[in-house]
Amino acid sequence: MSRQFPALSNRRAAAAPRLLALVLAGWALCPANGQAAARLDALSMSLEELTAVRILATPKFAEDAEHSPSSVSILTAAEIRSFGWRTLADVLRSLQGFNITEDHTYAYGGVRGVSAPGDYRQRFQVLIDGMSVNENVYASAPVDSTFPLDLELVERIEVIRGPSASVYGGDSMFGVVNVVTRSLDGGEASLAAGSGRHLEGRVARGGQTDAGLAYTLSASGFRAHGQGMVFPDIAAAGYDGRARELRGETGGRLFARLRSSDWRATLVHSERDRVVPTGSYETEFNDPAHRERDDYTLAEFAADQAADAHTTLHQRVYVGSYRYRGNFPYAAPSYHLNRDDAEGRWWGLEGRLVSRAIAGQRWTLGFEYRDNLRQNQKNADLGNRCYDTSLALQPGACLDSGASSRIASLYAQDEISLSRQTLLTAGLRFDHRSRGGGQWSPRLGLVHETEGAGIFKLLYATAFRDPSAYERFYSAPTFDYGNPAVHSEHMRSLEAAWEKRLGNGRLSASAYFFRLHDMIAPDASGIVRNTRPLTGRGLELEFEQRWAERFSLRAGYTLQLPSGEGGRPDNAPRQMFKANLAAELGAGLQGGLEAQHITRRLAASGTQAVGAYTLVNLNLRYQPPGRRWALSLGLYNLLDRRFSDPVAEDVTIAGPRWSVPQAGRTALLRGSLRF
Repeated sequence: MSRQFPALSNRRAAAAPRLLALVLAGWALCPANGQAAARLDALSMSLEELTAVRILATPKFAEDAEHSPSSVSILTAAEIRSFGWRTLADVLRSLQGFNITEDHTYAYGGVRGVSAPGDYRQRFQVLIDGMSVNENVYASAPVDSTFPLDLELVERIEVIRGPSASVYGGDSMFGVVNVVTRSLDGGEASLAAGSGRHLEGRVARGGQTDAGLAYTLSASGFRAHGQGMVFPDIAAAGYDGRARELRGETGGRLFARLRSSDWRATLVHSERDRVVPTGSYETEFNDPAHRERDDYTLAEFAADQAADAHTTLHQRVYVGSYRYRGNFPYAAPSYHLNRDDAEGRWWGLEGRLVSRAIAGQRWTLGFEYRDNLRQNQKNADLGNRCYDTSLALQPGACLDSGASSRIASLYAQDEISLSRQTLLTAGLRFDHRSRGGGQWSPRLGLVHETEGAGIFKLLYATAFRDPSAYERFYSAPTFDYGNPAVHSEHMRSLEAAWEKRLGNGRLSASAYFFRLHDMIAPDASGIVRNTRPLTGRGLELEFEQRWAERFSLRAGYTLQLPSGEGGRPDNAPRQMFKANLAAELGAGLQGGLEAQHITRRLAASGTQAVGAYTLVNLNLRYQPPGRRWALSLGLYNLLDRRFSDPVAEDVTIAGPRWSVPQAGRTALLRGSLRF
């Protein structure tokens, strides 16, 4: 039976050791009130309940997943536990349309066939409770162990595909990933150990103060000595090809939140230092002095105020900082370290008015201002000097670039109920940039619910992406990359989607077409340019089913057909098959089985290909009924398949490199306790 669209109804949504020391100090000052919060369990929720969850509850436009004009996926905390996902990259890797690659320094996220190896710009935004995590130097969204939030704090992850620039501006060409945190009522602790002598621990506490304020405080630390792996290209050239500290890393995360009924204050901090002994950029192979470090700090204060019975004013102010430091060892002309530094600082504010004063409509009007105070980059050899291309030592740094930028935005959106079965969404955003001028971003979506044939969606939108400070200004005597003359990318997109309930199952299909103009990419000489248009079309199919609260299945197929200058772009698999099966096995034992098949991809050479692969992951979790402790064992790449990922064009001591091997079978044992 057809229903009035919930977006227009009056229904409310359902309700490193240093960091560890800090959280323990805060913990001692906070009163314990209550027990652990109730869990959001994907196996116990019906699909109707799951799809009715209000997505993007804290960002700009809250709407239920089923009636959003975009293709939407929601992954719950229960799924994270069931499948033993360790990072946000693991989560996204399980979804249709997403292709995640790894070069042992970072993980890179690609969507719908646009996933150039080594491209820091994933062309989608990552949010934590509506707060953007994308930094302002490389404009990257961290998805690996640099992501500044423990997945144990996640209530759900909302993935909205398709251009979202009318809502979120640039860096959202292919969608938005919003990570929604959960509240705590009591204490939590966990300890994990795994392959590569990986150790991690976390403590957290949450509840209410005597003043009625809800608080959450969590801190974690991790350390890994790394693994050994043979690199065939190095070995074939007659060198010792075994990297012995691969993925050795240390780091930690801190999350703090204080909130009342109408305001919240949030602090997120993370740091990671990783050993990179892979010999990239012609550095010394298997040298632990090659390290790269990332530090994120994000803070936000947000408030909601009811103007009247139908209108709400949302306000927020935020600050952020990012610091990168890389040490690169070289043997010539004598052994030395090249130091790469980047520093980003920014602040911003936003005001948004949401009203249902007009019957059958919900309109939003807002503004946003962001000031990128620092977008600085520096590179030097031996501290403050620079080797030129002839390896002669010159005075001064190789690169010392200081930059800043600002952007002011106005946006509006109206959701109009044309009938009880048809919803029209029209949005428009104008961004004025200190570099690049003005940019309009329209969006038009139509959703129609039939009596028996399902829900049909049609979406047209445009989007843009400004060049990052790295793409504009990173140029050094030995590595020319940036180009101050490069300008913004622009995209037009058309998408049609269909969803249908099948009892406690769901079948969905999405077909899309886009044309990306002036795509930013390095040319044959390695200099960033605006290239010829890239055309993309594809199909995403997904099936979900739940059986008697004991089993759940999510399976899908992706077809990607991008085409650009020179034909098919790099790292764009034509087909992807993915399936996730979770099962309650009885007596407190739960299993999660995951399978992914990725077809062959072109490497950056344009002629060499990286072969197809199939990965199987298994996670077992045991929590006796009525107990507050649980154990889980994750086995990743269970069948120990050997495969490689394409990488950005690179040169090692063995010559050009187009791909790097990935880890074989690994394991992680985790114990958790609620108190």
